[in-house]
Amino acid sequence: MPGRSPSRQAAAAGSVPPGVAGAEGGADPADAASRPTGPLALFAVCLGFFMVLMDSSALNVALPAVREDLAGSLAGLEWLINGYTITLAAFLLSGGAVSDRWGARRVFEVSLLGFVVTSAACALSPGLGFLVTARVLQGVTAGGLLPASLAVIAHMYPDPARRARALTVWGGVSSLALVFGPVLGGVLTTAVGWRSIFLINVPVGLLAWGLTRLQVPRSATREAALDPAGQTLAVMVVGCGIGALIEGGARGWTDIVTGVLLAVTLASAAAFVAVERRAAAPVLPLGLLARPRFACGLAIGALFQFGAYGAQFALSLRLQSAWGLDALGAGLSFVPFAALWAFASFVLARAVTRTGPRPLLTGGALAAAAGACALLPLGGHPGWWIFFCGSALLGLGAGLMGPSLPAVVLSAVPADRSGLASGALNALRQVGGAVAIALFGVLLDGSPGPAGLRICLGLVALGFLVVVMAVPAALPSRARAAHATRP
Repeated sequence: MPGRSPSRQAAAAGSVPPGVAGAEGGADPADAASRPTGPLALFAVCLGFFMVLMDSSALNVALPAVREDLAGSLAGLEWLINGYTITLAAFLLSGGAVSDRWGARRVFEVSLLGFVVTSAACALSPGLGFLVTARVLQGVTAGGLLPASLAVIAHMYPDPARRARALTVWGGVSSLALVFGPVLGGVLTTAVGWRSIFLINVPVGLLAWGLTRLQVPRSATREAALDPAGQTLAVMVVGCGIGALIEGGARGWTDIVTGVLLAVTLASAAAFVAVERRAAAPVLPLGLLARPRFACGLAIGALFQFGAYGAQFALSLRLQSAWGLDALGAGLSFVPFAALWAFASFVLARAVTRTGPRPLLTGGALAAAAGACALLPLGGHPGWWIFFCGSALLGLGAGLMGPSLPAVVLSAVPADRSGLASGALNALRQVGGAVAIALFGVLLDGSPGPAGLRICLGLVALGFLVVVMAVPAALPSRARAAHATRP
C-alpha cells in the first residue's frame, strides 16, 4: 500500500498508530492527532458518558412512580432496568470494534445523538411497553457511546502522562455517575416527576454533542473489514449471559427461561471462538487474551464491579428492608461512600502519573476489602457509625482503583485497538456487576436477618483480595510490558 513507510514513521512519533489508515473524514492523520486539545474537549467527552452511566442507575429509585403513572406490571418494571443493562453490555464489544474502524469521535457523536432521541422517547412514553422498547434502544446507543468515549481520550492524548491524567478524570467521572445516580434520580422524581430523568438528557446530550463537534479532534481510523458473524455472536454471548444471571436470580436456576438463556450463551460462546479463529479481522482477536496484562486487566475490572457495586446493592437493600429508609433516604446515606470515592478518584488517583497504576490498584483493593470487613458487624438495628466508616473506607478503595483500570487495559494493546479494549473492559465490568446482583439477590432472599448481608460482604472482601493477587500478573515488569504491547 503506498505511503506505508511514512505511516510507520508517524506512528513511532506518536501521531498515527500502526495499522491506522487515516483520520475521520479524510483529514490528515498527523493534523488530527496533533491538534491541541483543551479542557473543553475532555469535558465534552466526560459529559456524554456521565449522562449515560447516571441514567443506568437513576431510574432505580423512580420505579414506584413509573408503576403508579403507567399502571405497569412488576415484570415490566424489571425490564426497564434489565432491558437497558442487557443491551448496553451486549453492544459494548461491537461498539468498541466499530470505533476503531470508523473513528471513535464519529461513533461517539452518532451514539450521543441516538441517546438523546431515545431519551426523549422515554420521557414521552404513553405506556410501559413503549417505555421498555425505548429503554432497549437507549441501551444500544449507550453500548456505542461508552467505549467510544474512552477511545476518543486515548486518541486525544498520545502522551502517556497526559493520557494518564485524562483517564483518571474519566474513571472518576464514571464512578461519580454511578454513585450519585440514585440520589439525583430521587431528587428529580420527587421534585418534577420520573419523566424528568430522561428529559434532562436532551439538553445535556445536545450540549455534549455540540462541544464534541467544536473541541474534539477527529480520531484515526483503522483499515479492516467488519466481522458481522463475530459481532452477532458476541452480542448473543454477553446479552444472553447477563440475561441468564438476571433471570436466574429472579426466577431460579432451574427455571426453563434461565436454562434456555444459559444454553444459548454456551452455544454462542463456542461458535464465537470457532468464528474468531478463522476471521480475517476478528472483533476480538483471541491472541489478545493470551496477553497477561490484557486478560488480567479485564478480570480485575469484573472483580472491581462485582465488589464495589455489589456491596452498594446489598447495603441499599438492607437500609430499606431492615432499617426502614425510603429510596431517597437510602441514596443519601451513601454520601460518605460517594464523597470518599470522589476524593480518591479526583485527588489521590492523580498519583497514577507518577507511580503508575500498580500501587493504586493494590492499595485500593486492600482498602476496599478492609471496608467490607468493617461492615460485617451490621445487624438488624441501625449501626450508623459502622455503616458510615465501613462504606467510606470501601468507597475510598474503589475510588483509588476505578481510574487505574482503563490505563491497565489500554496499555496492553496497540493504540488502534483502544476502542476494542474499552469495549471489552466495560463489557466485563457489566458482567461482574450482573453476577453480583444475581448472586447477592439470592443470598439476601435466602438468608433472613444479617446473615445474608454478611455472606455478601465476605464475598466482596474476597473478590478484592483476589485483585491484590492478580495485580502482579496484570502489571508485569517494564521489559515484559514492552514486549506485550508490540503489534
